[in-house]
Amino acid sequence: MKKLFLGVRAIFFFVFLKLRYGNRCDLHIVNSIRGINKFELQSNATLKIGKFLMTQGPLYLKALPDANIIIGDNVFFNHNCSITAADSVIIGDNVTIANNVVIVDHDHVMDTVGVVQDRLTKAPVVIEDNAWIAANTTITKGVHIGTGAVVAAGAVVTHDVPAHTIAAGIPAKKIKSCI
Repeated sequence: MKKLFLGVRAIFFFVFLKLRYGNRCDLHIVNSIRGINKFELQSNATLKIGKFLMTQGPLYLKALPDANIIIGDNVFFNHNCSITAADSVIIGDNVTIANNVVIVDHDHVMDTVGVVQDRLTKAPVVIEDNAWIAANTTITKGVHIGTGAVVAAGAVVTHDVPAHTIAAGIPAKKIKSCI
């Protein structure tokens, strides 16, 4: 009965997003969507989700005007994850993202008075295939996380993480090679 409910929920989720966003939202009908999921695509923004997205919810995805979010096949999000894109966030296949992870591809512009309203600096975020992002991690603009990389719990990633390495700390630094 539980599998039937999850299947019906996935179909409902698919239909809801297609009706709301049309061709700007491309997702596979077979997914395992649990918990609260809030997806917001602003003007000209796009969202592409591959086969078998698995979420524990809540999952928050927000694409600002003209931004893109691409999520590959077999991606898992644990609870309370958030992605906000002003440029693009690309997540490869078989990526595991633990709880309380925040991914943002932009910062607010600041001047001598403070934060300048409605002005952002932005750069794409890319997480390649088979990466693992551990709990309570923040990934900032312009970061490229390589294939098979592991980002340790609580890290703040401000620079690229090479493929097949473990990065940890604030700011995150390579601590070990996985090969």
